[in-house]
Amino acid sequence: MIAFHLLASTWDPRLVAAFRAHYTGSRGANPGKKLAWEVLEGAPQRHIGWLALGEPCFKLAPRRRLGLADARPIARTVSCTLFRLDAEHTATASSILKAWHPVASSDWKSRYGWVPEHWETMVGQGENVLGYCFRRAGYRSLGMTTGRTARRPAGHTHGPRVWSDSTPKLVLYRGPLARVASQQEGVA
Repeated sequence: MIAFHLLASTWDPRLVAAFRAHYTGSRGANPGKKLAWEVLEGAPQRHIGWLALGEPCFKLAPRRRLGLADARPIARTVSCTLFRLDAEHTATASSILKAWHPVASSDWKSRYGWVPEHWETMVGQGENVLGYCFRRAGYRSLGMTTGRTARRPAGHTHGPRVWSDSTPKLVLYRGPLARVASQQEGVA
């Protein structure tokens, strides 16, 4: 049996350690709106991993495959920023994700006042089959990122972004397609 324990703080030292282990060079959880859960299994419940949800990236080129005019996120979009299983478990990763979505939706609504409708994630750090568990949990592949990243200088929340190269990642999406009407559809 899978259970999810909502953390009171996304700066919980164990979660920060999971972020640091998962993302090379990370100083902790992502900025902005976020929630995190400890994944528990069995009776008695024991720790098997982590899940975190946050705000989506500002622009992602693969979003254009949704039929959007811009690469910015649609309203009510969230991003799975961490899915890490770091202990033996009997449940499949995709079944954990499927069980987590309703819990995450409810907790997000309680905290921020709205239910996520569009879910995104990015994978690509050495997995054999990129995003397999997410696809089994109902996500669709949108394509690879451009391999460019923008960061602000350390200690600055405002100011110019510093662009650099990064490893391209596969963007996966779960939710309704939000296609923009084409110009020909309006012509009778």
